[in-house]
Amino acid sequence: MGASSPQGTVTAAADGQPWSWTIDPVDGWTAVPTSRDPAGVVGAWESEVVEALLASVGPALDQAVELGLPVSDADRELLHRNLAESVANLVRFADQVAPDARVAALVGLQDRGPVPVVISVALSEPGAPDDMLMRVLGAVGGNPVNPPNVEYLDLPDGDGIRVTRMELDPDSSEVWLTIGLGRRTEHADAVVDTVLLWRTQDIIIAEAVGTALDALLSAVRITRSGQ
Repeated sequence: MGASSPQGTVTAAADGQPWSWTIDPVDGWTAVPTSRDPAGVVGAWESEVVEALLASVGPALDQAVELGLPVSDADRELLHRNLAESVANLVRFADQVAPDARVAALVGLQDRGPVPVVISVALSEPGAPDDMLMRVLGAVGGNPVNPPNVEYLDLPDGDGIRVTRMELDPDSSEVWLTIGLGRRTEHADAVVDTVLLWRTQDIIIAEAVGTALDALLSAVRITRSGQ
């Protein structure tokens, strides 16, 4: 499944000119609409994603049948309802972070529902403190179980940073994994930071999602409006 392409617009503090960003289609990812999008668009998107999820988790039910385990029509209907609700929750999540950020979802991991990732783009004047990107990505602050792992990436369109951290929730005492992937591109009149954030307790899929995040970051395209 390729991503649809909703746009987000930000304004450069450096010169007051608007920049725009869009998510180009990339395998496995879909850009999540908000409830402000036309109802027909949202409904069609939800149906498409539910079908894609059924294709990825349905084989597990078929395998159960082959093993002689009882799987009823009611079980399949329940699965469909649960997946539909998870997709509807993606739209609600997208509403919560808009308009400052957008949500993309990884669809198609075997036996997994959609995996949401928050995408944001920020602009600042040249010479802005370098630690701002590190802070947003989670390299500092919070309650990490261990010091965050920080990797510096050489990207074709900017400087990249990946921050992986395990954090203890002070209220529930549960451990969460957060992966932040960032890209900084410097222009003569503006510094453009792209940030992807994924937070989960499903540690098993971390490697697969981490690889997919690399492809998603490359798909976030930023241009100066009018170009």
